[in-house]
Amino acid sequence: MFSKIHKRLASKTFIFLFCLLFLFLLVAHSQETGRMETDRPDQTESPYIVKRGYFQVESGFNKNFISFNSDYFLPTNLIKYGVSKIVEFRYSSLLNLSKQQLRFKNEALGLKIFLFDEKGILPKTSLIAHYHLGDLKRDLTDLNRTPHSVGDAVFTSQHQLTDNLSVGYNYGIEFHNDGKHEAIFRFAPGLNIGDNSYAYLETFGRFPLKKYEDLWVDGGLAYYLNDNTKIDISAGRSIKQSSDYYFALGISFRFNIMR
Repeated sequence: MFSKIHKRLASKTFIFLFCLLFLFLLVAHSQETGRMETDRPDQTESPYIVKRGYFQVESGFNKNFISFNSDYFLPTNLIKYGVSKIVEFRYSSLLNLSKQQLRFKNEALGLKIFLFDEKGILPKTSLIAHYHLGDLKRDLTDLNRTPHSVGDAVFTSQHQLTDNLSVGYNYGIEFHNDGKHEAIFRFAPGLNIGDNSYAYLETFGRFPLKKYEDLWVDGGLAYYLNDNTKIDISAGRSIKQSSDYYFALGISFRFNIMR
């Protein structure tokens, strides 16, 4: 009885917050210009909005080794569409190979809404919200012993410190189906290497950091083949569980359907 009530409350809370995001359509303005910006290969999401009328596909081929079990994602996909100068729609899915079973999974539907540009100490910032589809599993946590998540809402910010050095960071909430919530954090300094590539280091995890919560570090490289195509490589490991790690290769591209 109480678990059903919690689940309804969690869903209603998330959907209400998701709908409120559209209010920002009346006051914000910005859009990605020049070459594309992506949310991969790091976990820290970018504040940039995909150009209006463009589809952008970000695919990763991952090997995860968690709790002595190997999982392969062949691939993970984030598909984004630029609806306006300040809004993009988002859909994510994955093809998971685990224990000799191959499964396709719809992960999430969502949107990103631009809030404000960088000005002084104020960072460029957008707000992302996802509604998780189906039985999307998350890590077991102290607040969520049944690892299923209703959705998340995350502010994504970026400071451009110099011409070649920037820092991105995310802070938000994950909503569980038992009515409880957990904080999300991600922090990723990035350094441009020449005109077409960059490197990053990152840490990410969730609060509270108790028995089941985890903390990760990772890093990677990305290279632009042109303004509309980028390839990347990355790897990371758990700080608390040293045997847990992942390795990933990725490709991202965009194309205009409004010509």
